[in-house]
This record gives sequence, structure tokens and C-alpha cells, in this order.
Amino acid sequence: MNISSVSSTSSSSAYSTVNSDEVAQLEKQKAKLQNELQKVAQSKDDEKTKQLKSNQIQLQIQQIDAQIQQIKAEKAEKKQNTEQQSLSVNSSDNSIIDQDDSSSIKNKIDVQV
Repeated sequence: MNISSVSSTSSSSAYSTVNSDEVAQLEKQKAKLQNELQKVAQSKDDEKTKQLKSNQIQLQIQQIDAQIQQIKAEKAEKKQNTEQQSLSVNSSDNSIIDQDDSSSIKNKIDVQV
């Protein structure tokens, strides 16, 4: 039982690392886009062009934010599932121990009578 619990934790850690790397990469992209947004605002383009470029960049930023939120939600769900599996394994371990304890108590009672 402990082996499956350990492998579950290992895969969860690997998944977490991949997600963290992906989130970090998305955050970098977002920072670049925010810098672009500032450059557009400071550019000598006419207002209509600035507005069009700004809207496109803001849309990309929103998409990145949505991806980040999705990854974080998946990570939280994965963590919750892993914790529930761990609790389930621990509960079944305890049930087995409880059954063993009750058997030995019955045997002791039988011997004393």
C-alpha cells in the first residue's frame, strides 16, 4: 500500500513541476506583452492604430491569464485528488489494522475463558 502511495506522490510532484514551468513561461510571455503594450502607448502611431494594437495585445494577455488560471485549477484538482487517494489508502490501512486488533482481542478472550 505504501508503494502505491509513494508513486502517486511522485507523479504528482512531476506534474506540479511541469505546471510550474509552464506557468513561469506564460508569465514571461505576459510580461513581454505588457512591455509591448507600453511601447504601443508611447509610439508615434495615430490613435486608431494604437487602439487596435493595444486591443490585440490585451486580448493575448487575457488568453494567457485564462491559461494560467486553468493550469492552477488543474493543479489544485490534482492535489485534492492525490490527498483523497492518500486518505483512502490510509483509511484502508487502518481498517486492516483494526481487524487484526479485534481478532487478537477475541483470541485473548477465548484463551481466558
